[in-house]
Formats: sequence, C-alpha cells, structure tokens
Amino acid sequence: MKTLFVLAGAAIALSACAEKSAYESAVENLEPRYCYQSIGGVTCYQKPFVRDERRLVNYYGPAPQRYDRPVPAPGPVTGPPESVAYWVKDPEPVPTVPPRGDLADRPWLQKTPVQLYDPDEDMAGVDAFLQEFDASSAPSSNAARHNPEVRGM
Repeated sequence: MKTLFVLAGAAIALSACAEKSAYESAVENLEPRYCYQSIGGVTCYQKPFVRDERRLVNYYGPAPQRYDRPVPAPGPVTGPPESVAYWVKDPEPVPTVPPRGDLADRPWLQKTPVQLYDPDEDMAGVDAFLQEFDASSAPSSNAARHNPEVRGM
C-alpha cells in the first residue's frame, strides 16, 4: 500500500512538471524570442541565456525552462604553486675599485661632460648653412605682392 502511494505521488509530481501554462501553449509555435532587461532597454535573443534568467521580461516560443542548462565551466584552481627544489637569484654586485689612468677610450667613466664640438674650430660651414636658411625663410616676391603686411601697407 505504501508503494502505491509513493508511485501515485511521483506520477502527480511528474504530471505537474509537464503541464504547460496557457501563455506557453499560445506562444510555443512562434519563432523563439527571449527578451531581457538591460541598462539601455530590452534586448532580445533567439536562445535563452541562463545567466540572465532573472532579467527575463518576456518570451515567445518554448519556455526557457524547457532548454537544457549548459554545464557550468570549471572554477579556477586555487592553491599554492608547486614546490621546487631550486631558486634563482641574481648575483650580488661585487664592489670594485674605480678605474684609474687614461679614460679617453671610456667616456662613460669620465666625470667631466664630453664636448660634442670644439668651439675654436672654424665655423664657416655652419655660418654658410645659417645664411642659406635665413634666405630660404625670407618672403618671396610673389608673397610680397599678395600679402599687405609684407609690402608694408
């Protein structure tokens, strides 16, 4: 007798789960559309999103509960890293005596700044370049004809 009640209870429970609501029966044959509330408004998709089920606004087609839920992704592996029997450390710098003698071939060791040019050198080439530069930046006769500021008006 007890098993009969258990079987009857299981049959009633299963029939209650299989029962469709009137809305679901009316929209079941329509093109599937599942609409969710978002920040900017309502966004609709052709398949239900399980992650957004709390934001479901409306649906057409089979109820979202009728779809199989996807298998959740495995969580991250947490814990300490694997133990190793070695470790790497850069060697400590060894203090050395500063170099002495002729440092001309090693300018990075000199205390005085290195001069890039000799001020006593003949600067005729530089002067010629600067004069040519000044001549090229002067207004042309065509520009003077069309610009009243250059003509002095």
